[in-house]
Amino acid sequence: MRGNSARNGGILLAAACFLSACDRVVPEAKDSELSDSSAELIGAAVAKALMESLGGQLKGALESGGPVGAVEVCQQVAMPLTAAAGGSLEGVSVRRTSLKTRNPMNAPDAVDREVLETMATQSPPQVTLRREGEVTRYYQPLVVQELCLKCHGNPATFPAELTSVLASLYPEDTATGYAVGDLRGAIRVDVKQP
Repeated sequence: MRGNSARNGGILLAAACFLSACDRVVPEAKDSELSDSSAELIGAAVAKALMESLGGQLKGALESGGPVGAVEVCQQVAMPLTAAAGGSLEGVSVRRTSLKTRNPMNAPDAVDREVLETMATQSPPQVTLRREGEVTRYYQPLVVQELCLKCHGNPATFPAELTSVLASLYPEDTATGYAVGDLRGAIRVDVKQP
């Protein structure tokens, strides 16, 4: 885990260095364009780091404990990893959201819902930027892969133990019934503009 933190910090540091260079290279750009460009670079770096960190932990849990192990690891680490993904970047916060949530804390707000509904019509879903007051929201789509179906596919095919664990940990779970290529949700990185 310490290696992931160092790598994630390196990615964020590289993005920050690149962003500081952008201010000097493109001085004629409008502030809003530069801010959105900066938000996109930060969002992409933060979302990538979170996907690698969380994805690696879930893959390892699947290999060692099967779908039940993955659900238990997800329940324990997904929210803390997501909350910490912005690291020490001032004005950056991160959350995951979906139209079909497993954890109700990931429910979309009105803007999230609109973006997710649009993404669901795209093939493939596209990164989206939305300006909301002083915050630019960067949305990184999460697309269902074959491995995801072990916990998010057809619930009729789930082992009884997985069904029981899901009912216990996530009694309001609606995050099943997906197929490969479906939009699972998005990572949203909020970047407060100066």
